[in-house]
Amino acid sequence: MRHRPKITRRVEDGEKVYRFTCACGLEGVERASRKMAAADQADHLASLPKIPADQQCRDPQRHRTRWWERCPVCADQLPLPLEGLEGVCCGDRCRA
Repeated sequence: MRHRPKITRRVEDGEKVYRFTCACGLEGVERASRKMAAADQADHLASLPKIPADQQCRDPQRHRTRWWERCPVCADQLPLPLEGLEGVCCGDRCRA
């Protein structure tokens, strides 16, 4: 399930009210300030289950993945073997 939280503002009886909503269907209560609605949003994101380390995104900006979601690109990669690579030079960037 995707979670795309946002805070919406509307005017009711001449006063601004803010509400947190998420694509998962969860809605917060109407709040008097954006900060209070943002706190509801942060509470919702904190309550989500943790993503295992091997499924977390290594480049969220490029992959357009939020920290609370499984990354479809990074999660399917095999781990690199580190044994036997201690003496391998990395070219011009090598400082050894």
